[in-house]
Amino acid sequence: MSEDGHVAPGRPGSKRETDRMLLITCNAGGNRYAIDSRHVSEVLPQVNLHRLAGSPAWLAGMLIHRGAATPVVDLCQLATGAPCPNRLSSRIVVLESQLGGTWRRFGLLAEQVGVREVRGAPEEFGGETAEAATFGRLALDEQGVFQLVEIPLLVSKERQAILFPRTEKEC
Repeated sequence: MSEDGHVAPGRPGSKRETDRMLLITCNAGGNRYAIDSRHVSEVLPQVNLHRLAGSPAWLAGMLIHRGAATPVVDLCQLATGAPCPNRLSSRIVVLESQLGGTWRRFGLLAEQVGVREVRGAPEEFGGETAEAATFGRLALDEQGVFQLVEIPLLVSKERQAILFPRTEKEC
């Protein structure tokens, strides 16, 4: 907390009007998504990925990132069934999150990736359509509706088993 009593921006659990939340925004199939920047380690340009034979379509491939194989999920494929277009605005958002009790790193391939700062928590959008949100709750801003992505919903337990196969050490 600062000397003037304000809570630092991005502090978990903070709900003050003056707080700011930094979001990484992206599009997939014409829909808007946002990810809390606290889960993002970096944003990379779209690069050629090592495609794995027999892998599901939503697994874009493996990225060799900082000396480690990092799986990359195609958000467009998950959301629409079509692969992410190869555009200059397409990026790989490298995420770090605790999944199943273990910190995991993976990439998210999406289009029109950007950064946005919002004051306070995004206003939740209610109604019947809110329950249909696949990757998180729906929120509303001056540009319209977007989904605030929750990592465990994006990377379900079934997807985690494919992205992060257990090694002999973990068994």
